[in-house]
Amino acid sequence: MNDRLGGLLRENGVLYGLICRDVTLTDLELMAQTGYHIVWIDLEHGPQSTTQALQLGRMVTHLGLVPLVRILELSRTHVQRMLDGGIHIVTLPDVRDSSQAARFVELGKYPPLGQRGVSTTSAGTNFSLGANAEQTLRDANDATHLMVMFESDEAFEQRDAILSVQGIDLAIVGATDWSVGLGLYGDDARSHLAPKIEGILASISGAGKIAAMSVGSPEEVRLFHDRGVRIFFVGVDVSMKRKMLVDNLGSVKAAVKLRR
Repeated sequence: MNDRLGGLLRENGVLYGLICRDVTLTDLELMAQTGYHIVWIDLEHGPQSTTQALQLGRMVTHLGLVPLVRILELSRTHVQRMLDGGIHIVTLPDVRDSSQAARFVELGKYPPLGQRGVSTTSAGTNFSLGANAEQTLRDANDATHLMVMFESDEAFEQRDAILSVQGIDLAIVGATDWSVGLGLYGDDARSHLAPKIEGILASISGAGKIAAMSVGSPEEVRLFHDRGVRIFFVGVDVSMKRKMLVDNLGSVKAAVKLRR
């Protein structure tokens, strides 16, 4: 096992990923060819099964990218299966307090940091514990990462306690669920969340964790990069495909109308 995420960050400084809810093998190859680093496989809002997510994750790994899976909820079934299956980053949505973060670490890290169950034949340890099991498990802990999502005012108030949990090393803000949960949309959502997002990013930096953000414009990229964000998720696969289809058909229809 080696820490591919850490290696890519040292090599590139900033990494780019895509949130995927209906990804194909061809999509993954195109992402590898075009310079993406992280593939976010979304089990919370996508149709893929655990088995499909793990198969996709293995392809992501073999293409030289970093596989990330957002799980549905905090449970041994979800966390351990992903890590045993070779997923490098497991993301837990809607973390509200430090006890949830601590339980996440308990399920996601081998002793002494956590209580993750040990298998002698999992992809997460290259199918072998080798001659030195202690070193293998230590390497696996270093090579896998746990990311929490801030998606509520409650989590914002508890941000420093959540980020102080050893074993949590990445964090991201889920702005849409946060604002919708408060009944806020558009400018109202942006004005409410903007200072709180800045506060969370400052806390992530102060805690020595890695900050990630989803972005929709160059202005957001510049803003968040100035605040220490090192991983940018630049879109959602389904939305990007839809836009391509709409734009392509629209240009053809426009050309036909001009001929009339």
